[in-house]
Amino acid sequence: MNYKRLGDYIELSNSRNTNLKYEERDVRGVSNDKRIIKSKANNKGRSFENFYIVKSEEFIYNSRTSRMGDKVGLGFNETNKTFITSFNNTAFRVKNNLLIPKYLFMWFNRPEFDRYVRFHSWGSSTEIFSWDEMCNTQLPIPSIEKQQQIITEYNTVTNRINLNNQLNQNLEATAQALYKHWFVDFEFPNAGGKSYKSSGGEMVYNEELDKDIPVGWSVKGLSSIADYLNGAAMQKFPSNSNNNYTPVLKIRELNLGKTDGNSDKAAIDIPEKYKMQNGDVIFSWSGTLAIDIWTGGYAGLNQHLFKVSSDDFPKWYYYLSTKLYIEEFKRIADGNKTSMGHIKREHLDNSFISYPNENFNSFNAIFEPLISKVESNKLETQTLKELQSLLLAKMTQQETKAQVV
Repeated sequence: MNYKRLGDYIELSNSRNTNLKYEERDVRGVSNDKRIIKSKANNKGRSFENFYIVKSEEFIYNSRTSRMGDKVGLGFNETNKTFITSFNNTAFRVKNNLLIPKYLFMWFNRPEFDRYVRFHSWGSSTEIFSWDEMCNTQLPIPSIEKQQQIITEYNTVTNRINLNNQLNQNLEATAQALYKHWFVDFEFPNAGGKSYKSSGGEMVYNEELDKDIPVGWSVKGLSSIADYLNGAAMQKFPSNSNNNYTPVLKIRELNLGKTDGNSDKAAIDIPEKYKMQNGDVIFSWSGTLAIDIWTGGYAGLNQHLFKVSSDDFPKWYYYLSTKLYIEEFKRIADGNKTSMGHIKREHLDNSFISYPNENFNSFNAIFEPLISKVESNKLETQTLKELQSLLLAKMTQQETKAQVV
């Protein structure tokens, strides 16, 4: 393998913001999922003259690796903007034209790099991955042409993932706006194709919602239209004779759409009701409140997660109905004085929604394709992410040129 010492290709970026050209709005930090993010620190009243300047195609990393989820906080400035970062971070750049910065960033995104960093971090109360250790990192550096080929392949997949994510954001926004317009504002099309309420549709007062609803509609709490099955402590289930296990979904992994490599595992013979599969609607009711359509494959339903289902209503309806109340649930959870904010069953009971007693299929024809497309895009994205991982793994397989004897 044509492995090279990284320190021969990178150098520190020691430029400081001494003239105070950059302000608080330009301050950035890094996350352990390899992103440059807006700083979460309280920077009010701070002087930024000692902050490092981070130009386009330069890197930031946080040398402190303890309590980072076994990952290193690192980011790459792929924008055309210039940022500043705290002197507690390290800023660096590629110093010659033998290494493409994006290729290096791809190497940093490999899970093997995170494991390498943790293994080479040292310290007692706080473990540090020093600049010297960063420079001593070994990686394959093929020709510029080969690097660019790998980057192009990776970017093609990444761009498709980003496109899917953007499409899903638009589809979700469309579905939620349409749901509110028809099921909250009651402006669904009447028999003549006009907006029901605005065109004088017959209404009747409803006590639970404390407003008028269309005649022929009913109102129920969320817990009455769907089953919100709470997960279980997976470790209580015994393993089978082959000692086989399955991943267990944690709250923080719901937004990832998959269980990560560090996930807890549970016995594979857990009760059927606690098994998750693609297409299930999962709602985290504690900590980071969120609802999503799961496409991460078979997994165990952990505590503090609801699996939402219904025999009487279609998936799009209980998904969008629950999502309607997410912001309200977050406010309730924020006001909870426990260490991890959460909602209770009573909040589901008292979150009222309306629906037509007849002609529900007319709504199915509109909403079902929208939610189905969201789900299919998410499934495609999962496949693309697997391809991404294969491309990153491929970086270690670059062959050296055979020596002619």
